[in-house]
Amino acid sequence: MTSHREVSRVLGEWAVSEPFARASDAARRSLVRAVENLLAVTVGAAALPEMQRLRLAWAPAAGPATLLGTSQRVAVESAVWLNGAAGVSTERDEGNRYSKGHPAAQTVPAVLALAETRDIAGDRLWDALYVAYEVAARIGRATTFRPDVHTHGPLGAVGAAAGCAVLLGADADEAARAIATGATMAPAASWHPVLSGSAVRDQWVGQGALAGLAAARFSAAGLAADPGGLPADLGGLGIIDPDAVVRGLGDESLVTTSYLKQHSACAYTHGPADAALHVRARMVAAGVDLEDIVSVRVEGVASAASLTATSWDSRHGAYFSVPFAVASALWFGDVSAERSDVPPHPQLARIAAVVSVTDATAELRPDTPTSRPARVTVHLADGTAHSASVRHPQGDAVDTPFSDARVDELLTEALRPTGLRASDIHLAVHDFTDPDPGAITRALGRLAPPSEGDLA
Repeated sequence: MTSHREVSRVLGEWAVSEPFARASDAARRSLVRAVENLLAVTVGAAALPEMQRLRLAWAPAAGPATLLGTSQRVAVESAVWLNGAAGVSTERDEGNRYSKGHPAAQTVPAVLALAETRDIAGDRLWDALYVAYEVAARIGRATTFRPDVHTHGPLGAVGAAAGCAVLLGADADEAARAIATGATMAPAASWHPVLSGSAVRDQWVGQGALAGLAAARFSAAGLAADPGGLPADLGGLGIIDPDAVVRGLGDESLVTTSYLKQHSACAYTHGPADAALHVRARMVAAGVDLEDIVSVRVEGVASAASLTATSWDSRHGAYFSVPFAVASALWFGDVSAERSDVPPHPQLARIAAVVSVTDATAELRPDTPTSRPARVTVHLADGTAHSASVRHPQGDAVDTPFSDARVDELLTEALRPTGLRASDIHLAVHDFTDPDPGAITRALGRLAPPSEGDLA
């Protein structure tokens, strides 16, 4: 059995070995896709009134790091936190079901802000992004979290520590100490405020990423002791299995097991939403009047069956409601961010109110522990019913991947409030490979909306 001290050493040595150059083509493509998606949803979310108010309240001091979706450059700490919060605020950030979290959203804001501060692009930047993602994902996979823990903050503290250590020029020992320190700085987060509709869960992402940057700096200063390496308990939130952290390191890239989201809602709602879209298509083809819907039965796995709210008074309350996602899919044919506006559209609210959600895990028989099958049955006023099911939501890189064309559609959709398109994201991320001075700032500067006056 691997000891926790050995885990830190192995991760540290791997982190500073330039692993991105040895990664498979699939891993490299997957990381680029995850970064592009995160940039698109962050830039699009920056246009939300909530994000504008948050930036105004912070009043960040001028500095070297870009506030994504604006032309502002602010202190690195402000950029990490605010970009992190924006990236998850529309529930469209990439996730990884094996890591139990969102490794890109939880680490990339810290890596990009520090890279811009130190004017680092090219291979070293991609190494840092890759290391940050993989360490966060591995810690998530290896940790058995306590039942009420929400993972939005903890994983970023460890992954961002690793990626930022790479940018700070750490040797293997310093990287190991940064990772172990990040694990002790993981912010605590509970499902309770999430299920009550609070947007504070977005702040945990900024908090965790910033904790990771602080851990890397702490190690770079020579202040990080190593009494036992990686702690056995992740910040008091769950027990880390050391063997699971390093299993397949160097051969297996967890970024290839990620997923993208086509719905602005919790990933647990996506199976029901996809099934609802199939039902809607059949009803429309049959000439059914959607106003004739009288009740909807949703059968899902336990993760979905806990999200049963039929009404909500906040955007985030909608995101974590299966009835919201299903009602939006049935009435509008999508679950886009604007559908979560409060108060909701009257027909969306009417349908959500008649949605029942049951745990049908035994009947649906998930293919794997992380599968999310769902079945939706719509009952109409004339007594007839329409039903459809899915084995797993669309967008999973392994089971149900999106085509390149569909990914570009989703990037452009996320950017709709800004006037930018998927091609702008591709150009920006392509510029990440340029090692010349100022390349990273120029790349991120491409993502300031053309009519950005009221976004700053």
